[in-house]
Amino acid sequence: MEETVMGEKASILIVDDNTSLSMTMSFVLKHKGYSVATAADGPEALEKIREEFFDIIFIDIKMTPINGVETYKKIRDIRSESVAIMMTAYTVDELVQEALQEGAYGVLYKPLDMDEILTLLEDIQKKKAMD
Repeated sequence: MEETVMGEKASILIVDDNTSLSMTMSFVLKHKGYSVATAADGPEALEKIREEFFDIIFIDIKMTPINGVETYKKIRDIRSESVAIMMTAYTVDELVQEALQEGAYGVLYKPLDMDEILTLLEDIQKKKAMD
């Protein structure tokens, strides 16, 4: 199993069809020392995770051609050790429940709060370091 060395910042993949959101998240996370890549949709994300390991993957739920939950299921089959965090603008959605039932770490609601994201990333890394 590939792991991030304790103290080292996690590698992150952001999967969202909203390029502006992906670029903003990427900019902030890179500034905080994280290694960040982006993908505009599920198929591009799957291509990237086959080539490279990501500790944490942020996935938008509402995307085409395949939604975020289906993308997550395929990612999990390839990289089960990656942590997935779903993102959505919809508070009541059956896809949110499905994602959590499938094993997603959590759900962030848009508009995103970068301080909340940074705290979440620190919590995930602390938990991984204890494992």
